[in-house]
Amino acid sequence: MLSVLLPGCLDNPDPSGPDPIQTKFLLYNFLMESYEVYWEIEGTALESSVAYGVSILGSTTLEEEEADVVLVVKEAGSDRIVHSETFTAEQYKYYLVSIMGTEQDPHMAFEPMDLSAPSEGLVRLRLLQSASEVGPVDLYIGGSSPDHKVLSGIPFTGVSQYIEAATDELWEAIIITPFDVSPADSTLLFYEANDVFYPDQVYLGVVGHSTNSPSSALQLILYNQP
Repeated sequence: MLSVLLPGCLDNPDPSGPDPIQTKFLLYNFLMESYEVYWEIEGTALESSVAYGVSILGSTTLEEEEADVVLVVKEAGSDRIVHSETFTAEQYKYYLVSIMGTEQDPHMAFEPMDLSAPSEGLVRLRLLQSASEVGPVDLYIGGSSPDHKVLSGIPFTGVSQYIEAATDELWEAIIITPFDVSPADSTLLFYEANDVFYPDQVYLGVVGHSTNSPSSALQLILYNQP
């Protein structure tokens, strides 16, 4: 069991929201390799390489209300393609995109983002599971009893639905367990004194490693959403 403060990895790349004519993507690198990666959107490479655990903002202009978008991940410093996938996107929207796994077995998550404000005084949160060896996980907020389980069975590469929670519950406890296992029997991660959460904000929590080494400790990495 790990009992530490939530890491202060808070990203807020564009608080102004999407431009009227653009579709935007928050791209996360959770590939378990020693090198940084470059992202390409529709053949256009983003300017900066991205280290493990770091996000970058990209965008494209769609000529139609809905269209296919090709996303490519390359090893930084070369033109070698690590992974490429095509997804269907809509105009004016934000999407969460993450590369995970290894170069031998890469996976990409692609999910629309809901950036509307949460209910007054609450926090909106969703979870991404990027640790391949862990398997599906459950999330408890505010305590370890069954009534505190708020998400269940999030698989590797899975992105959960959004949930809303009060800050005092989040400050009290965040617990991540294997699927359908109580915190008393097996706890993967346990956090308390989580004063990094602020009301009326939207967050992404990522279950991953502290570095790009599979032997590094598991942690929950928290990101502000724009």
